[in-house]
Amino acid sequence: MSYIPFVFLVFLALFLRFILGVELRSILTFYLLGLIIYLFSFTVAEMPLFGSPDSPAFNEVPKRYLESGVAETGALNIVSSIITDYRAFDTLGEATVLFAAIAAVIATLKSH
Repeated sequence: MSYIPFVFLVFLALFLRFILGVELRSILTFYLLGLIIYLFSFTVAEMPLFGSPDSPAFNEVPKRYLESGVAETGALNIVSSIITDYRAFDTLGEATVLFAAIAAVIATLKSH
């Protein structure tokens, strides 16, 4: 295993810290952001292409929603039937998170 990238990062940190006088906290922030960008780039590279039939979005669940949604839920609007019947607990969770966020913002703004 090659240690060249690690040695380069150590020398870069030492150069920034002692030659340029950059604070240690800024160097650690720079490295953390670099690590996040590095991991995200691999995540994006592994994603399926847009519109690819191998995508997880093209499985049997949306097909079932569209084919038998009206018969199973009784709603004429397929979007409403998915939100209120099939995904009701998920929608309730999202509404709860939004309510908590709005309440926290209002409480924070009132305290100032």
